Amino acid sequence: MGAALDGMAPHGPAVPAGRVADQAFHHAILEATGNAPLIALSSSIAASVTWTTIHKQRRRALPRDPLSEHRALHEAIVSGDAALPRARMTELIRLALADTELAMGA
Repeated sequence: MGAALDGMAPHGPAVPAGRVADQAFHHAILEATGNAPLIALSSSIAASVTWTTIHKQRRRALPRDPLSEHRALHEAIVSGDAALPRARMTELIRLALADTELAMGA
């Protein structure tokens, strides 16, 4: 996860290298769960993240760089706290949805 974050930092989600690093970050989280059905969804989740990111920047620049939320999630996972990663992932998804809705003019 840390290496994926390091790959995201210099690029951001607006360029393919940043999106590849973002996919690696989310894949690492899914792998870490040890939950085979969830891991099986990794390709679908990666495709969703990629295409919503591309869609969000079609008409305008991305409203924000989500790197800080990704870092907060990583720190929560590393901390070993059982509840904090869930809260951080929920916030990351909430903000991504808000960005997508903004891009769609909702």
